[in-house]
Amino acid sequence: METMTPRAFLSFLNGRIGSKVLLFNEAGLYKGTYPSRVEDVKGDLIGLSHPLLRGALLPVLRNVELKLKVETDGALYQTTVSVARGGPQDGVPMLWVAPVSDAERVQRRYFVRVPCLLKTSFFRLEGEGLKPETEGWVSAVSRDISLGGVGVLVPESLSGGFAEQDRVLVRLPLQDGTFYLSGKVARKLRKEDVWEIGFAFESMPGSVEKPLGAFIRQQELAGRQ
Repeated sequence: METMTPRAFLSFLNGRIGSKVLLFNEAGLYKGTYPSRVEDVKGDLIGLSHPLLRGALLPVLRNVELKLKVETDGALYQTTVSVARGGPQDGVPMLWVAPVSDAERVQRRYFVRVPCLLKTSFFRLEGEGLKPETEGWVSAVSRDISLGGVGVLVPESLSGGFAEQDRVLVRLPLQDGTFYLSGKVARKLRKEDVWEIGFAFESMPGSVEKPLGAFIRQQELAGRQ
């Protein structure tokens, strides 16, 4: 397994400002998974955008250890970090953490995937035989979701319009509103009399990342009860 020392990992991230990360708080009152991004690297510290909890800054204590996962250059790295301090920088709330273990390159699974039942729908944006004037939304129930994509179960009669790598528009009804994301068909598998189709999101705007991240945390907590 490929590893990097904390110093080498800091140098590696210094050239990849803006990379998205996930912070995992595995104990305590605020146990959960929180999206963030690399904003800066200074000395022995990584500056992250301060994670949010229900619209407010996530409470954190100094020296608390968190698991950090970052995806960049098509690979996923994870390490353990210790909270050093918080505070604004150029008006942006920051959380400064120090890596305390070697960073390991692991199987590409950036986002926590949780089971869920959402009445989603999809519109094919391109593909062979596409006729915009006749193409319509296909409704389905999701089986799992992450910040990276969503998996759905589609009746066989409706699955023929989707092939791997087709681009789609995904409609996600969440508690905070209905959101639209572009994506691609990443997988398509036969499951008895239905098809399981996985859509990978092409991008994740901040306006969607926050409510979807909150939904994922709720589902994750519900699954532990």
